[in-house]
Amino acid sequence: MRRLLWMLPLLLGFAWAAPSWLRWGAHPDEGFTRFVFELPLGTAYETAPGGAVYRVRVGLTAQPETLKLDDAAVERVVLAPAGDGTEVQLYLQPGASAKKPFVLEGPEGHFRLVLDVLHPEGGEAAPPPKPKPPAPIVVLDPGHGGPDPGTVGYVVEKQVTLDLALRVKKILEAKGVEVVLTRDGDYDLAPKGVKDLHERKILDLDKRAEMTNGNRNLFVSIHVNSAERPARGIEVYYLGTTLDDRVLSLAIAENGGGELGVRLTQKAESTAEAALADLIAQGNLQFSARLADVILERLIERTGTTNRGVHSAPFYVLRYARIPAVLVEVGFANHPTEGRLLARADYRQKLAEGIAEGILEVLQNGAFAATNP
Repeated sequence: MRRLLWMLPLLLGFAWAAPSWLRWGAHPDEGFTRFVFELPLGTAYETAPGGAVYRVRVGLTAQPETLKLDDAAVERVVLAPAGDGTEVQLYLQPGASAKKPFVLEGPEGHFRLVLDVLHPEGGEAAPPPKPKPPAPIVVLDPGHGGPDPGTVGYVVEKQVTLDLALRVKKILEAKGVEVVLTRDGDYDLAPKGVKDLHERKILDLDKRAEMTNGNRNLFVSIHVNSAERPARGIEVYYLGTTLDDRVLSLAIAENGGGELGVRLTQKAESTAEAALADLIAQGNLQFSARLADVILERLIERTGTTNRGVHSAPFYVLRYARIPAVLVEVGFANHPTEGRLLARADYRQKLAEGIAEGILEVLQNGAFAATNP
């Protein structure tokens, strides 16, 4: 495992390069740097001048990344997903300015969108301001919501998960961590016009899963457990496969239950199997397992409840994760003791503190540097 974690940054470093359809070159004698977008005929594009950042949106995809330039006109180029395409963000040096773009004929089947950025007067960039370290970004996912209550016992799952997420958010923000919530009220993420509950569940989980992208640092989905037989305690999951029937049943239930839950669980299993065959994805799973370990340790310290361990399971909400991502089951709604504890504000605060402390510990060890520009 140590060898794998040592290799991961090296592999990621080799992966960082501009897409084939974008290139640039400086012309210091003429006082400008030229950016050329070589696009297939019919490709949609849009330019958006904006002071210090010039944005070009194109209907082609690229891996999210930040490219540092040693250039008098542009300090860095950021590639960010934008709908079905990519937004290319040019961060101009102080005093630089972009001219109106123009189009040239390209090789067969292509055209060229050309943008010239004028160098500051004198041809050299002014010294950039001392950069501030980027704030870590954590996504908190309160499970269920809206027409989907989740498990119901002494408490309703969707109410507990939202309350916990808001408490964790408050703690993290006080420590300088930026927090993104998948929901901040009693609703799901499916479009309002969708009436079929199965379709809503799929769209809802897809929207949540899409938020596990590389522009954030960590993803934590919060849930409440249930069991046919009396059970209590906390368990934490990361994406993977399982031979444990109980764990598989839990994944099916959280993935929508019934036939839908089985279908989405099978999709998540396929993703997990593919991840195990990919070196970089394996590294992300190892980071996720570490995050799960630390969060569980802090939760048990705070609550003193039963430690039910860390497990891998095919949870659909984790299947797209490109960052460390875990799902926390904070207790059993239908346990006569634990269910009543989950209804208490003081106990929920302990749970929130445990989750937040686990997140902060993992962030502070330096393994997950923010990737936002």
